[in-house]
Amino acid sequence: MRPRKSTAILVTAWLATFVLYLFVKPAEPSTSGPEWPSLVSVVDSVPLPAP
Repeated sequence: MRPRKSTAILVTAWLATFVLYLFVKPAEPSTSGPEWPSLVSVVDSVPLPAP
């Protein structure tokens, strides 16, 4: 049993997209580098000006 032409095109497009993603996905973040403070801790540490 052969798949329909549209099904074969969709499967090929999906596989091509997956292979492209494998080549362009961002690198895994390394845990050995310096750690930056979170946005919440930075915002909490900045005092508000007095009115």
